[in-house]
Amino acid sequence: MTGLNVSIDARSLERWADELSARGIKNAIRRAVDQSSTAARRKALDTMSKDIGVPAVRIKGAVGKVIRTTQSSLSASFTTTKQRIGIKNVSGSSLTKAGLTASTHRLGGGGSSRLIVKGAFVIKSNGGQFVAVRRGKSRKPIKGIFAETPATAMGQSRAPAQVAWHKAADAELSQRLPRELQKQFFSERLSAASPPDTGD
Repeated sequence: MTGLNVSIDARSLERWADELSARGIKNAIRRAVDQSSTAARRKALDTMSKDIGVPAVRIKGAVGKVIRTTQSSLSASFTTTKQRIGIKNVSGSSLTKAGLTASTHRLGGGGSSRLIVKGAFVIKSNGGQFVAVRRGKSRKPIKGIFAETPATAMGQSRAPAQVAWHKAADAELSQRLPRELQKQFFSERLSAASPPDTGD
């Protein structure tokens, strides 16, 4: 599994220290980080699906929900798993007697972005099937051919999905944090200004 965190430097919020309670600042930060991470996860999922070459709905189960902030941690994260995706399931793939033509790692580039595998064939096993190629001239061993996994799409250094996640999280946080701090400021001021309910 791959986990990535987004967090903020609370030192940049010093100007709020005299106006808001410590708990109020933390609650505002938590809301902003949680909201930003959820929005950034959607962007990362979309980028992953384009990089792998399958619809986002197919890999959604392999991309965990955002693990939200806590009182002791102002970081949010999500994990991805190594879901196996048959290479025949990527859009535009073709398997003929001549071999396999397919594309995965589409945004990141590399050899797999333009796969041409001669002699590839379909293996049926346990009610399913996958594309394979022989490793030598003999009948066995064989090697299965699969698309990029969500964990790989997200986990590689500077991978497109990872870049999209960080970029979206930063952009969302820069917009949401001042908004949440202002909401907390008004909430605390209104609360302080309201007279206590004595029941009279």
